[in-house]
Amino acid sequence: MAAERKKGMMASRRAAPTDVSKKRKTDEDGNDSDDEIMVVEAYYSGDEEDAQQKSGSKLGDDGEVQYSTAVRKLLERRAGNRPLYDSSDDDNSENDDSGDSAVPPKEPSVTKIIYASRTHSQLQQFVNEIKRTQFASKDKVKCVTLGSRMQLCVNDRARQGAQSVHAINERCLEMQTAGSKKSARCGYLPLQHTPMLDFKDATGSAIMDIEELAKEGRRRCMCPYYGARASINGAQVVALPYNTLLSRSARQAMGISLTGNVVIIDEAHNLVDTILAIHSIALDWRTVRALLEMVQMYFTKYWRRLKGSNVTYIRQTIALLKALNKFMQSTTTDSNTRVVSVNEFLTLAHADHINVYKIDRYLRESKLGRKLNMFSDRLGQNDSAVTTKRPTTVVRETVAGPAPATAVAAFEAFMECLGKPDRTGSRLVIRSIPSKDSGAEVELKYLQLDPSEAFGEICAEARAVVLAGGTMKPANDVVEQLLPSRNEPQPTLDSKLDPANARLFAWSHVVDRSHICSVVVGSGPTGTPLRFAHGDQGDATKLREAGLALAALCQVIPGGVVAFFPSYALLDRMCRNWTAAGIVDRIAKRKPVFVESSTSSGDVLELYSARIKAAGSTGALLLSVVGGRLSEGINFSDDLGRAVVMVGVPFPSLASPELAERLAYYEGIGGAQSTTSGVIGSMGPRAKELYESLCMRAVNQSIGRAIRHRKDYAAIVFLDSRYAEQRISRKLPNWIAGSSASNATAFGPALAQVSLFFKQDFDIVT
Repeated sequence: MAAERKKGMMASRRAAPTDVSKKRKTDEDGNDSDDEIMVVEAYYSGDEEDAQQKSGSKLGDDGEVQYSTAVRKLLERRAGNRPLYDSSDDDNSENDDSGDSAVPPKEPSVTKIIYASRTHSQLQQFVNEIKRTQFASKDKVKCVTLGSRMQLCVNDRARQGAQSVHAINERCLEMQTAGSKKSARCGYLPLQHTPMLDFKDATGSAIMDIEELAKEGRRRCMCPYYGARASINGAQVVALPYNTLLSRSARQAMGISLTGNVVIIDEAHNLVDTILAIHSIALDWRTVRALLEMVQMYFTKYWRRLKGSNVTYIRQTIALLKALNKFMQSTTTDSNTRVVSVNEFLTLAHADHINVYKIDRYLRESKLGRKLNMFSDRLGQNDSAVTTKRPTTVVRETVAGPAPATAVAAFEAFMECLGKPDRTGSRLVIRSIPSKDSGAEVELKYLQLDPSEAFGEICAEARAVVLAGGTMKPANDVVEQLLPSRNEPQPTLDSKLDPANARLFAWSHVVDRSHICSVVVGSGPTGTPLRFAHGDQGDATKLREAGLALAALCQVIPGGVVAFFPSYALLDRMCRNWTAAGIVDRIAKRKPVFVESSTSSGDVLELYSARIKAAGSTGALLLSVVGGRLSEGINFSDDLGRAVVMVGVPFPSLASPELAERLAYYEGIGGAQSTTSGVIGSMGPRAKELYESLCMRAVNQSIGRAIRHRKDYAAIVFLDSRYAEQRISRKLPNWIAGSSASNATAFGPALAQVSLFFKQDFDIVT
């Protein structure tokens, strides 16, 4: 009897897997079907011989890899789970039953102008200007505006709850995989390609900005994001944001080729800073902890189903995350900020035995990040928790940290940087930041200090590159950073990358000089010197003197007055001083005072504009910050900005390790060694020149807010005697320097000069 029972148990054990297998095959919409989508495709690294040994493939006579039957079946099964419109799939091979899934031949690419600017509002202004020309009405030029899914996605299900562009990207790719449920697919992406071609033709016949493109997509129930991408080849003008142009991976993903085309980069005074920002990545401890937990949970669930080298590389990824987590945990008690090289950091983190280059390559090629995002969404559907059951209680351990898509994107970008440890100008900043939740938060920030690599790729491919801007001065350091001189001869250097071939063109302002009044005020109404260096910003007497000067100016200036301060800290300190002294009340009797905050500026700008435009208004005063939201991209034309007042000189803080490293690197380009100790006098000559240029480009951008058209007029008042110093004044734009005094003026004569200026008849034509 015992033997029979044992035999029966063995039979039932053998039968159980068969029953489960049948259930899996019949339940196509079940969890196991979804799990199949989340399993990383088989991954093989190394040369073709290693891949042949692991996959059973061999090379044919023509050199092509001949895969075994098992591998071919695996590849066919995986091909159905690729995104329908993902640019990484060149063939876009689909196994749909639509009958019209064949990809049509690509439209031939025409020579084009590729126009890039910093914000979508600036791109919108550019597109609207094209509409006003004969290029749109007579020549019928084809123009397409590109944007991210954040601006162009019209699928409310994809956008729901997505707080970042990374989340929308991953949700979009998931919703267009052939392996997903039909009910979950994106309804704006048809399986047939003909409707998308019709949408492309319709949008190509009219010039549209981002908002118009999105509206047209909603009207036609088609995806404007992929519709715009499909229009690139046939477009003669392509308008796109900085981030898309300046990142090679972004250009490749969008299908943008620069070869033989003309590239125009507007607002180019931001170019160097934008390149450095795009290629500098920060990774904090919360992100590492959350990502480590996510990868461990994913690996625990799917490790038996992973093929190829996936198990090995995911284990190495976990090992690297553990090393980062342990290192960052030990750094929470260290308040000192350290700057090290990438190799030094890997040694400190005890991760120098891990091949970060291969992990970076694995993350990019295996698309593990996409699977992790899908897995995280599954956890979110299950209350975003790992449930541990006890006899009478249920304990839920939530995964703390940023949004999963953001965490995965940050880690992938950080690994891409670590995978290039020998890149010129790369450094890594390790800092401990106080946190309300955990007491201390550790941040690892990869710095890219050399913008010439990314810019050189653009120059090498394009026919010509034009850097345009109204406030490009000073421009010497921009050229030197983008096209650095080589200490050693470079016989293979592309002539387009030779700084000697760069040409600088400058034109006068369209506004007549009589429409501009600029004056440097060296002392206040009581004779107190006006100089707001770092050591003077705590002097209550000088702060009050600036308030008295501003109050007097508001009495003689009509319309709106915009005052810019070096920092929010100084703005707050002056506002408190002026309020206590009754200066704010005195100003408000003639011009209501509006103050920009560091968190929001939209409401303040609307209130300020409404007050200016109100019937019988005597104007208003807007207090803002250089480098803030209102210092760039905002038009204070006509009465919105009859005067710009610069309070102090906005030198960036030398306490920033990022700035110190940048200055030291720039000094080293010239062959000298430099260290920045936080005192400007200790800098080398090149570092000092860059430091002043960074400051004055921000000043020039701020003062340019007031003069917006040919008949406009405004006063530019500098409340700091340092603006009269040659090292500062020579970096002001020509249209300002040509109309201003070379010496600082006492407040009395300065006020009279401004008052007389506004008594002119400017023959306003707006």
